[in-house]
Amino acid sequence: MSTDKDNSNRFVAFAFAASDLLIEIDTSSKIKFAAGQVQSLTGLTPQDVTGKDWLDIFCEDSHANLRALIKGVKKAGRIGPLMVSICNAKKSQEHKALIVGMTIQDSTSIYLALNSNQAFFDFLAVGDYQEDTRLLSEKQFESAAIKAFQSAKSKGKDLDITFLEMDKIEEYKETLSFEDANNFTEKLQSILKEQSFEGNTASQVDNNKYAIIHDAETTTDFIEVKIQALLKKFSGDEQNLGIKSKTVDATLDKLNEREARRALIYTINQLEEEGLDAVGENLSGGFDDYLHKNAGKISRLRNLIGQQAFTLHYQPIVYLADESIAHYEALVRFSGNDSPYELITFGEDIGMAADIDIAILKQAVGFINKKSKVEPSLKIAVNISGQSIQSERFFKSMIGILETEHVSPDNMLFEITESTAIGDLEQVNRYIQEIRKRKFEVCLDDFGAGAASFQYLNALDIDCVKIDGKYIGDALNSSRDEAMVRNLARMCQDLGVTTVAEMVETQEQMDYLVDIGIDKAQGWLFGKAAPKAEYTKRVR
Repeated sequence: MSTDKDNSNRFVAFAFAASDLLIEIDTSSKIKFAAGQVQSLTGLTPQDVTGKDWLDIFCEDSHANLRALIKGVKKAGRIGPLMVSICNAKKSQEHKALIVGMTIQDSTSIYLALNSNQAFFDFLAVGDYQEDTRLLSEKQFESAAIKAFQSAKSKGKDLDITFLEMDKIEEYKETLSFEDANNFTEKLQSILKEQSFEGNTASQVDNNKYAIIHDAETTTDFIEVKIQALLKKFSGDEQNLGIKSKTVDATLDKLNEREARRALIYTINQLEEEGLDAVGENLSGGFDDYLHKNAGKISRLRNLIGQQAFTLHYQPIVYLADESIAHYEALVRFSGNDSPYELITFGEDIGMAADIDIAILKQAVGFINKKSKVEPSLKIAVNISGQSIQSERFFKSMIGILETEHVSPDNMLFEITESTAIGDLEQVNRYIQEIRKRKFEVCLDDFGAGAASFQYLNALDIDCVKIDGKYIGDALNSSRDEAMVRNLARMCQDLGVTTVAEMVETQEQMDYLVDIGIDKAQGWLFGKAAPKAEYTKRVR
């Protein structure tokens, strides 16, 4: 049976497997225990060190950094490595060492492990062990941020975003040689990556502005300490980069993915345009600020929807086998010069997707009720946002309209757009199956445009996929896109899922699609969207 002494010895042995000195600090900042190369590094015996203020064994120029380290340890539980200097009291000399701090459950002490081996800390020196130091572009950062938020939520972690401004960084780099300036930039980027969540959520927003997503436990002080250590390595002393920072709470319990992305974009834009002082205290607040700034646009969109100040145009979708009409897609056109895509995207950003979709559905139902009396075979595809289909309120409203208006599945089908990522696929699939039980077909739109497409196809039982027009346009010029479209066609055939190709504009494209077995097509080759659902088969 293991004794407390055995466990203590094992802990010390574990610590010294990669360390030369182990120090335990009590709640009064006194050294409670020291072991290892105490005398050779400090000039004092373990007994002499015990009871001293822990900072006394370190050189004064390391004190500020060590205080930041301890602050980080108390918050994060473990932090480091950081380069510091130990002062040898007997020999009046310094020893460089890498220090890592940690706490242990059920203990009030803080434990410090130090390594003074030159080869070891050369390897672990600031940024030297990062293979790829490049920071994310702004667009890459947006996507990485959303993935980080989702990953952290699944792991029960809280994240923060720290924005840094370094007003004098370009001025400082001009004092360095070309080679040193490049090396400094690489190592600075490496520090930011190293402190970011999962090592890949740091971005350079502007020449002197940076954004880092990190565990909420990581302190801004520690990030700045690492940067100062880098400056000292290059210049031999401390330099003033004019570093300012602001940490923003990234808890997103109240925001969906699209709202989180919009809040992040808005916050970064504020940083770029107005500087650090314009950045709010939390990301949710950033979304609130975005709504406030766009209050007029929101009010106008609400009025457009409430007053049905839009019309529907109808674009034909044809069977490729004989170019006969299959159905029409209802496409919204707002009054004035407003871009339908921009307004709908904006509506999704502010949580109005369900309102827009219901308004469009009502107008499409009215059109069908009027037109189908003289054209019983008329069939209209109505779009449902990926955001809307996740809402129980929207689903109940949609079913209520279909039942109240006695809409026949012979006259209507639905296309789910991927403009908003779908979260609860299981719940959404239940809604889809309720729609299909009523004999309405359900199609997945823009297939291939998002990384989640194949995941959706696997999780959602649907009748049809519409292949994103980008791939259709590139298929004849790109072997990769051609292979993707061909393999998709074959897979859908095996699954019994119908395929529709978007943005078909040339005879060459059509011949290719027929050759690989695509079922239907939509595009200017067959007709543009028009106020009336009319189709004239082209003369060939």
